[in-house]
Amino acid sequence: MSAPIEGVSEDRLDSWKEIAAYLGREVRTVQGWEKSEGLPVHRHQHSRQGTVYAFRSELDTWKEARKPTPEPAPEAAPATPAARRPPPIFVAAAWIGLLALAATFIWLGRGRPAGESLTSVVVLPFLDFSQQKDQEYFSDGLTEEIIDALSRVPNLRVVARTSAFAFKGRSVDVREIGKQLNVAAVLEGSVRKSGDQLRITAQLNRVSDGTHLWSREFDRPLRDIFALQREISQAIADQLRAGHVPPRGQTHDLEAYRLYQEGRYFFNQFQVPETNLKAIERYQQAIQRDPKFALAYSGIADAYAYLAENFVMAPNEVMPKAKAAAEKAVALDDSSAEAHTSLGTVKLDYDRDRAGAQREFQRALQLNPGSGWARHWYAHSLESQGRLEEAHKEMLAAQELDPLSIPIAWDIAAELLESGHADDALAALKKDGELFPNIPLFAYMQAEADWRKGDMGAAHLLVQALRSQPEILKDPTFLSLLAVDDVRQGRAADGGRALEQMEKLRNTQYVEPAMMLELCAVLKDTAAFDRWLKRADQEHSAFFVYLPLLKDFYAFEPAYGEKLAAAAGQ
Repeated sequence: MSAPIEGVSEDRLDSWKEIAAYLGREVRTVQGWEKSEGLPVHRHQHSRQGTVYAFRSELDTWKEARKPTPEPAPEAAPATPAARRPPPIFVAAAWIGLLALAATFIWLGRGRPAGESLTSVVVLPFLDFSQQKDQEYFSDGLTEEIIDALSRVPNLRVVARTSAFAFKGRSVDVREIGKQLNVAAVLEGSVRKSGDQLRITAQLNRVSDGTHLWSREFDRPLRDIFALQREISQAIADQLRAGHVPPRGQTHDLEAYRLYQEGRYFFNQFQVPETNLKAIERYQQAIQRDPKFALAYSGIADAYAYLAENFVMAPNEVMPKAKAAAEKAVALDDSSAEAHTSLGTVKLDYDRDRAGAQREFQRALQLNPGSGWARHWYAHSLESQGRLEEAHKEMLAAQELDPLSIPIAWDIAAELLESGHADDALAALKKDGELFPNIPLFAYMQAEADWRKGDMGAAHLLVQALRSQPEILKDPTFLSLLAVDDVRQGRAADGGRALEQMEKLRNTQYVEPAMMLELCAVLKDTAAFDRWLKRADQEHSAFFVYLPLLKDFYAFEPAYGEKLAAAAGQ
């Protein structure tokens, strides 16, 4: 490597990020090229470790040198009236040579990574290399489209979006990513959008040794984005020997597609209600452009439904809108797994149509067997029918597809607890706490597990830790947990005052009735219990359909457990 050159010129790139952007690759990739392929990178002397620079001219020369040199075309042999046949011994020798050569190629091919059969992959979020850095929603959307396309390929396990995006903005070695997600291959890439032109790079890496299996650069006009998404997905499936990528319904209006991508981007921020409402606005704008855009209707359904699922708004207020949008999505495209999942969610948690919801989730899984989210909801439909053992198997299968999903981890612990396996629930929650630190929901569930075991002291310590978090004191669900602890610690008056506080809060915000029932039970306030249970029914609480699962949870007051089962129809 040549000596450093002092000064700064227009030819110079002053960081790994700039070098990677110039080459159209990720930082991890170009750092590997320096070690394995002699990428001309310089390091400053007497400077902090890792400070590098490179020159465009040197990089261009290096890139040119890496291009394969085309072999010269063979010269045409002169035509002869009657070519003389070679002696048989030479024919035999030629055949032997050809067979030996073929065997050599076959032997060499066995060690080649291209086309290797790998059965699991994660698609990392594509990087935005656009000059203005304003295409994050586009690069995220492209990533999601590739994840969705590959997840519909039979016999290929594709890590779901939640877990893949956990690595967004982080520099983690592909081998470590593979270890965390239990996959054999990692796809990474970048998007550079300039006007109506796209440059997309994609690179497939083998996890076992970190080597590159395949890489390609795609230069296309923006109008070709739909065909390009399919081309990239199929190219990756071919490299993994996974088979054909089934098609999916899509809009052909570029502006509608852009608005849909923005909607997905906002929905995935999980900052309800602000980002959910922004998502709904973008989806509605997309539908104005293309009234037959089924995925946009499905997006509206999910955004409204999760305002209720997350206890932000009353189900009676938002679920009818979610239902109308989901039904429209299915009517427009019966082959959409997303649409059937959206409709199943509404049927289960709002209509309490357990069998109807289960049919929707089963249809979604027929269309996209690799959808961790559809499988997670299918598990919920089994829970609602009291089939906990089957539900647990399905939820574990969902977790295999989405290992870093907080809701799925929570659901697994809840199933263990509801089925009477408190120790197993605590063991799972301990791992969850290490994987997802500072998530209050897991502390909530740990306290419930400790109470179930009769360990009031351990539960009290967890609740006390929650009391120190200011945000907890604004959430009615957690306030009820704190109050339950007060009662169990002998301070029933404090619990009673908390219940009165919930009545006042109902005037200014949504209070999920099902989450108040445990407090009423420990207070032995039958009138309050009946009142909140009636509200859960009338307001179509998202938890109402699952209340029979809590029958045994109320072992400390069996009469209340019987009320839950009777009210929910089981």
